[in-house]
This record gives sequence, C-alpha cells and structure tokens, in this order.
Amino acid sequence: MKKKEIWDYISIGTDLRYLQDLTVDHPVIFEHGPRDNLRRLLAAFKSLGLNVTLRASIGLVSFLDKLDEIKEDRNFSKEEIKELTEELKYVRRTMSAECQGIFAYITSDKRYDVTKLSNSMEQLFTPEAFNNLPDMAQYDFSEAGKCIVFERPTAAAFHILRGTEVLVRIYYKKYLRKKPEGKTWGQLLNELKNKTKGKKPNSITVNHLINIKDSFRNPTQHPDKVYDIQEVQDLLSVCIDVVNKMVEEIK
Repeated sequence: MKKKEIWDYISIGTDLRYLQDLTVDHPVIFEHGPRDNLRRLLAAFKSLGLNVTLRASIGLVSFLDKLDEIKEDRNFSKEEIKELTEELKYVRRTMSAECQGIFAYITSDKRYDVTKLSNSMEQLFTPEAFNNLPDMAQYDFSEAGKCIVFERPTAAAFHILRGTEVLVRIYYKKYLRKKPEGKTWGQLLNELKNKTKGKKPNSITVNHLINIKDSFRNPTQHPDKVYDIQEVQDLLSVCIDVVNKMVEEIK
C-alpha cells in the first residue's frame, strides 16, 4: 500500500490540459512553462506507477529533448504544436485504458482523527504514555489504529487487546513481584484484586481491566465474535484510558 496525495492524480489532468491548450502564440521558454509541465507530467506517470503510460510517452520524452535544445526566445511553430497534440492524444488514450484497472480507496472520517490513527497513535495517549510502552505494545496499538482507518474492526480489536495485555502483565509484576507467564488474564486480575499485603493497585484501574476482560477480551476469543467499526472504537477508548492509568502507576 502506498500513501499518495489526491493532488498527485489531479495534477496529471491539469498538466495534460495545459499542454493540450498550447498554441503558436505560446512562448517555448519561460518559468513554469511547457518544459516544466512536461517534466512534471512524466515524473507523475513514474511516481504513480503508470508504467504502460510511461512507456507510451517516449514521444513526449523526445519532444521534451527537442525543447531543451531551444535557446532563443520564440513561440511554438505549427509543426511543434501538431506533434505535441498527436503525442498527447496517444498518451491520454493509453492512460485512460491503464487507469481503468487501478482503484484508489479513500478513508472515511472516524471518531478519532484519521491521521493520528494511521501515523501518530502516540497522540491519542497522555503525554509520554505511549513512549513508555514496550515495543510490542506500541506495535499493536499502531496496527490497531491502521486497522480502524481501513475498517478492519475485528483485526483492530485483537491488536488493541494484545497491546493492553502486555501492560497487564507488567502491571501484575509491579504489585505481585511474580512472573505472569502461564497465567490467564483472569488469573492475573484476580490476584491483583485480592491483594491484601503491601502496596495495592488502584481499584479503579483493576475494575476497568475486569470490565475489559469480561466485555471485550473474553468474547473476542470466540470465532463467532465480529466487531463493527463503532464497537472497536469504544474498545480503543476504554483501553487507552486504562493503559494511561497503568503506565502512570508503573512509573
């Protein structure tokens, strides 16, 4: 998957239109003129992966080479305009045929900012919280954000819960001074809830985790559980909140 600005596609049309509108009244050499448009057009074919169109543009490349050899200030000749027009018609037909098999997918608005979900997940957490997460938790929450952007809510739920569980095990070690390996999420939370000696975990945090386990994590383990895009955003919200709380206590 490649991230491309919509303008990259629009600019092809504007450059083509500009070149098609050239007449004998247009000068060959001036800043941001025909030569710049031709270079930009050819570069766009390459950057957007329009390889068939790019190969069909050999005539435009040759025409650009001829323009680069012109040193004096003058307008286009009739022959040059005719040659350019014919080459543009050929390229446009090729591009039209090639683009019929290419699709762009546009992300829709979510309750969270799409840019933050896809590229800046740390901005949805309290300051410094995300940076204090282990690499695996950072990875899972970042992947969850991308899954929400592209509306793969069930996949997002798995990543969110995995990322949260990484913190649950660190949280457990802080208060119980024992390794969490081999224990289920339920067992970890029961021990945290029933701790009687020494410093106890925040009861609000533990209750949040129990709610996540009962309402989200346990149902998610069943193959018939399918999330919708609204439900998974609810899950993300409660998990960000409880992860923020756990990070603060662990610090």
